[in-house]
Amino acid sequence: MLKEIAKAVGKKIAGDNIILRDIAGGYYRDGKYLRAALLMLYAMPIRNTLKVHENVKRYDFITSPEYYDELQELLQVEKAEGFGLVRIGRDNDGGYIMLDDLGGGIAYSFGIASDVSWDKDMASRGYDVYMYDHTIDGLPENNPRFHWSKLGIADGMTQDDRLKSLEELIASNGHEGKRNMILKMDVEGAEWGFLEAVKPETLAQFGQIVFEFHGMNYPDLCVKIPEALRKINRTHQLVHLHGQNHGFYVCTGGKTFCNQIEVTYVLRGKYSFIEDYDVNLPIDIDMPAHSYIPEVELGHWNRKVEASGKDMSLITIMA
Repeated sequence: MLKEIAKAVGKKIAGDNIILRDIAGGYYRDGKYLRAALLMLYAMPIRNTLKVHENVKRYDFITSPEYYDELQELLQVEKAEGFGLVRIGRDNDGGYIMLDDLGGGIAYSFGIASDVSWDKDMASRGYDVYMYDHTIDGLPENNPRFHWSKLGIADGMTQDDRLKSLEELIASNGHEGKRNMILKMDVEGAEWGFLEAVKPETLAQFGQIVFEFHGMNYPDLCVKIPEALRKINRTHQLVHLHGQNHGFYVCTGGKTFCNQIEVTYVLRGKYSFIEDYDVNLPIDIDMPAHSYIPEVELGHWNRKVEASGKDMSLITIMA
């Protein structure tokens, strides 16, 4: 009786919402009817913000299935042997997953806005944090280890005296010979121009690099993004990937590609990596950017999918 009630509740809430129907269907197939009903009740307030557009050909702002095949190949996650992962920064948006090898030193942080939770955590671990954001007039709070400048990262295209290259900033801070520094960058799309312009030897000064990548599904970036990923892959290895649960994402070839992702890279020469790592994303210490929307399940990300991915669909979340 309870099973039938739970199933009826789940179906009623899911209605014609394709996303919720698929989620509930997965639980039904596993016999988890009560869990499906509870999840549908949790999702009910936002069910009308979750929309699927099946005829993706109507949309000229996403790119080809072949692009996504290449993207998945360039974003293979590996595990650094002997090290775990840790969350740095606040819950939800603003926190990042990093390799648990943080012994103090120098960190560079680009894109501050009103959130210094990551910077505070790094300072508490013994890092002097060099912070840059040309869009704010000051930090929301201060710390003896914070070193803020009203400057932004140059993207190689925008002409603005407030934008400096990473090489210029490292030189101005006297860090030219420093190694094993930390870099965090959330700069609303300027990361692609930065990666295009930065020198590989400059990237190699950083033991860990955390990015929030933007515009992964935009066709005007479909050439620039793979080139940038190939560049960073030469010096660093991806050890974590998390899909942002807002904006929109594309489903193709059995994979889900979020328009914004958080990624963590570590220096290749510093670590050994476990081959054939079958990561299941998100991991237990990941948190959704928006707490009131369920996580985007990327699943067994590294697994190869036989189909080239012609079955494209576009899903919009909180557009």
